[in-house]
Amino acid sequence: MRAFLRRVGVFAAVWLAVPAALAQSSYDLVFRQGFERSDDRPSTRGEASRFLAQATFGGSDADIDALAASGYDAWLSAQIALPPTSMLPYMRAQAGTADPLEPIPFHLFKQAWFVRTLGAQDQLRQRVAFALSEILVVSERGNGLENDGLALGAYYDILLRNALGNYRQLLEDVTLSPAMGRYLSMYRNRKPDLANNIQSDENYAREVMQLFSIGLVKLHRDGSPVIVGGRTVPTYDVGTVRGFARVFTGWACHCGPGQPCPADPFPVEPFTCSTEHEMVPYEAYHDRDAKTVLDGVVLPAGRDARPELEAALDVLFNHPNVAPFIARQLIQKLVTSNPSPGYVDAVAAAFENNGQGVRGDLAATVRAMLTHPEARDGHRTMPQTFGKVREPIVRLAQLWRAFDVMWENDALFPDDREIHESHNQSPLLSPSVFNFFSPGYTPGGALATAGLVAPEMQIVTANFAIRLANDVNGRVYWSYRGGPMDEFDDRVRLIRLERWEASIRPAPGANEAPAGAVDRLIDRCAELLVGGQITPALRSRIRARVLSIDADDPLRRVQNAIYLIATSPEFAVQR
Repeated sequence: MRAFLRRVGVFAAVWLAVPAALAQSSYDLVFRQGFERSDDRPSTRGEASRFLAQATFGGSDADIDALAASGYDAWLSAQIALPPTSMLPYMRAQAGTADPLEPIPFHLFKQAWFVRTLGAQDQLRQRVAFALSEILVVSERGNGLENDGLALGAYYDILLRNALGNYRQLLEDVTLSPAMGRYLSMYRNRKPDLANNIQSDENYAREVMQLFSIGLVKLHRDGSPVIVGGRTVPTYDVGTVRGFARVFTGWACHCGPGQPCPADPFPVEPFTCSTEHEMVPYEAYHDRDAKTVLDGVVLPAGRDARPELEAALDVLFNHPNVAPFIARQLIQKLVTSNPSPGYVDAVAAAFENNGQGVRGDLAATVRAMLTHPEARDGHRTMPQTFGKVREPIVRLAQLWRAFDVMWENDALFPDDREIHESHNQSPLLSPSVFNFFSPGYTPGGALATAGLVAPEMQIVTANFAIRLANDVNGRVYWSYRGGPMDEFDDRVRLIRLERWEASIRPAPGANEAPAGAVDRLIDRCAELLVGGQITPALRSRIRARVLSIDADDPLRRVQNAIYLIATSPEFAVQR
């Protein structure tokens, strides 16, 4: 089984077999581009590509050139300054409606996600929002959200709006989202009424602590657990959950003028109100008694629903666990699955204070994460443990963006609508609130022995490995501009290979490609897909395969080079 998975390029334990020599790729050694060497600028195109793989859904040649010209700091500042490219306006335009209550099918959210992921300028924001969607999880598969593109598109826009904002605001917006209200049953949560056998729902109260803010055990700022008497220390107990459950009472959907909503939504089951506007309080159903919440903090009696909710979220937000808990997960989603304690500590410190006394600044947190020496040089300084398995949907996006994806019609081809089936993953479609994979998952074997995790491996199966390789085959050999799928349907996403093909086409009257053209092709493909970090063994095999194809078939040569890198362990693992 393991040998098979290695062959198809998805087995994460390849980390432990990568020699230290990988730290200096053949491209870095032979094809340096003469970039200025400084702490703020990538010294090679490969280094620029590595950064973009961490910060975005992958870089094209033009993206790499822009980063090389501006440097990391200026690139980050420019990205942070860009406004969010939202989902709902696009979805409404595609649905042909401006009615805020008009239902929108979920496939239009997936369509919007691909259009934004592949084409939006605010790539950093888009990438961070996707990472947050796997931490603050809402799913189309849960609790009345089936095919509700309107509610889910509005929820994703919350993540986009706050992805580079403040985590405290994000936490409040997520808490009051109608999609979250339905998914984790805070919507229409009532105060306790023993006479009628009503207890406050504890679902959101538990998950906002366990998954969205402080986690299960107390942490040092470097992410390591606090140990007392040889044991970890729980962050909360059942009493804490019950206290927060009573805080989150009295909230239901917003009912605007002219909307067909009941004056009192609590006795009425159908969810007919706005799914875009945040939930609003209905004080008659809010528990106004005193409550003990986290670490013995008491919220006094007599408070209305909103000020009490805000006070409770302040208690959570200011807990010392939040910085390392969120910092570590963002690092895992974007950079490396096994960050060192020093790396987590540095990013958590930026979360705690952005340099101007502000806590929870996600832009400062992300900047600290992406510019930290471990992010920039971990593949050289700690090659045995640095890196992460690329998420399947991110692998696809990076392949498309690397080779200048294009399409004529935004509407998703049916194959792309069901892409979660071939990739075991799709945005806002996880099987539970625990996401597609756990941040602490390890597949066992050598990784577990070494104390390492590989979260993304939790969704890998033998069938998945075959499907993923077959999917890449279809994207490279069939779905290219001028290819079979281009002729078949204008909704298909197409990679553009014309310039690559031209670069290795023999001159008129010649029998072979220009001198060095095949080597340049392989190294440029490796630069785009693996940051130039191609091992000599893989490079040698690709070169032999490419040269075995007739020179008068340059397209097939290009396709083979791309396919062999895109299905290799070196692309499966982002380093």
